[in-house]
Amino acid sequence: MSESRALIESLYTLSRPRVEGDRVRFEITRADAETDSYSTRLHAVPLAARPDDVTGVRRVSTGWSDRAYTRKGSVTAFLRAPQRQSPQLWVAVDDGPPRAVTDLPLGITEYVLSEDGTQAYAIARDPEQGRYGTDPDVTADGEPPRRITTLTYQSNGVGYVLDRPARLLRVPLEDEADPAPAGEVPLPSADEVLRLAGDVHDLQVDHGRVSVIGPTEAPGTRPDLRSTVWIATDDAPYAVDVGDLSVASHAWMDPHRIALLATDVGPSRTDFVAQVPGLHIHDVRNGTTHRLTPVDHGELSGELLAVDDRVLCLLTDDGAERLAEVSTADDVGEDDRIRALTPVDWAVTGFDRTADDAIVVTAATPDSCGEVFRLGPASAATGGDPHPIALTALDGRAWYRARPIAAQTSGGEVRGWCAIPAGTGPHPVVLSIHGGPFAQYTAAAFDEVQALLDAGVAVVWSNPRGSAGRGRAWGARVRGDFADPASEDVLAVLVAALEAHPQLDSRRLGVQGGSYGGYLTAMIIADDHRFTGAIVERGFLDPVSFAGTSDIGGFFGHEYVGSDPADLARQSPLARVGDVRTPTLVIHSEKDLRCPLEQAQQYYAGLLRHGVEAELLVFPGEDHELSRSGRPRHRIARFEAIADWWSRLFGTGPAPGAPQDG
Repeated sequence: MSESRALIESLYTLSRPRVEGDRVRFEITRADAETDSYSTRLHAVPLAARPDDVTGVRRVSTGWSDRAYTRKGSVTAFLRAPQRQSPQLWVAVDDGPPRAVTDLPLGITEYVLSEDGTQAYAIARDPEQGRYGTDPDVTADGEPPRRITTLTYQSNGVGYVLDRPARLLRVPLEDEADPAPAGEVPLPSADEVLRLAGDVHDLQVDHGRVSVIGPTEAPGTRPDLRSTVWIATDDAPYAVDVGDLSVASHAWMDPHRIALLATDVGPSRTDFVAQVPGLHIHDVRNGTTHRLTPVDHGELSGELLAVDDRVLCLLTDDGAERLAEVSTADDVGEDDRIRALTPVDWAVTGFDRTADDAIVVTAATPDSCGEVFRLGPASAATGGDPHPIALTALDGRAWYRARPIAAQTSGGEVRGWCAIPAGTGPHPVVLSIHGGPFAQYTAAAFDEVQALLDAGVAVVWSNPRGSAGRGRAWGARVRGDFADPASEDVLAVLVAALEAHPQLDSRRLGVQGGSYGGYLTAMIIADDHRFTGAIVERGFLDPVSFAGTSDIGGFFGHEYVGSDPADLARQSPLARVGDVRTPTLVIHSEKDLRCPLEQAQQYYAGLLRHGVEAELLVFPGEDHELSRSGRPRHRIARFEAIADWWSRLFGTGPAPGAPQDG
């Protein structure tokens, strides 16, 4: 077994911890190279478990992919999907055997049970008849042409969206005690499909109210990032106008007030650059919406859990994804509302609360790609923060040590990390650059770093200007100057790492990145020729064509790099490709709609045209998320190709299993 396969198959993700009595249910998702797919299984651990007691964790589901477990009274529900099939809703009553209650052609993305358990609400894509397999006699290639009259008509990871919008469905469960015969799962009838405008997401049922988030209006000829809250009633759904907000998630505080996690995209409807997501409260009685948290810092994310006069959510905080508690009390100032509850080097992936108001979380840490924790009472020893108590010890891998690195640049202090392979060296070094750009790296265990270390390469990574986690001013520094501030920062951290660690080889340097990181890599190697090699992956490489081919092309480039031809050329890797001298591997996915394949093809052709040593590696069937959720075998092949590229350029020997020429 190759090191890349061993790494991919050893990884797992924990999510959706849910407290049920004296135990916590949670999901474990793993890649399986044998079947080239992912499994998700439900597990449970006692709230009082010790991490050294491996018998405490038990698998409690039987399907290949079971997730989103919910219980309301005597009714339990979850989503189940066989290998490579769409998930459907399964329900059990009185702890009886579960059975499927939906058989929708494209499956269900999310659902909730009503408070009395008599019905479920689900979000599912509603395919136009004759498309997407709804007619067995019509193949994908044989479908009729699509007449497109709007700017927003596709989405990365989905494809065309106007002929399969996400709808809200009502699924009655009253008759589950007398189920339909096997193989006769009825589709929801027409009056049970609430046909809301466009794609809806983030379904909530609480305080007797059913709501989802959707677009403000049907997509038109101009991009519009605003959202509407749709409230479903027994009569017809109605829209709640929340102004210029783009809403990511929401929760009902009470029957009249909705907590919204949202950004203000302004009168232009597209002012998204480095906007800090904050907590808003909307009152459906008078239609007012007000923001509780600061507009320039305190970047909130994830789901919302309303508890009395506070809301739990995630906080993107300078190299960490922390659980945060946000006060909604009237007598608290905006700068005092947010309180982080988890350590500064964790990446929290889910949370829930117990009946006695304790909190459980799933999180990746520097020592594990995922564990379950209970947050104990605060004490002086923990600086007044809750004390984390591990309930599991699932990860047996010895992860690398992330060594903090800081550098001073014209923008201020830039912070990052360095990881070094075993041995005295000197070790070749790769500078790794994240995407976004309004995103961040963390100190938690990261497979990209581990894969390079396994190949004998040291890694430096950081959060330059433009990154998330340090407020709007930091994140907006690259607006109109998309490359130079971030380039200065990542290179300064690289130099600081070389100076701090003499076992690093300054004569064998590489640079790589994906998405915005691919863009910045391409811009760096046009100016800086110190690097032995580069990897440009899924990059934003030609702002001109990107505007017409990307699913976000209608607004992304315009907001970040502008529209003036001179500005576009100054910030375009394709326009600068003639300045590159560095051997470059270009990696891209065939179905990437965020940074379409033509971006890589143009850049690769430009490298060859100017005599640069270059290779193009294209992954069939994958989209922009290849490195995170692509087919396991493709993720393995990607790691092997990266290791092979660096081994050839750095002279560290061939990597086993590298792709063959072709």
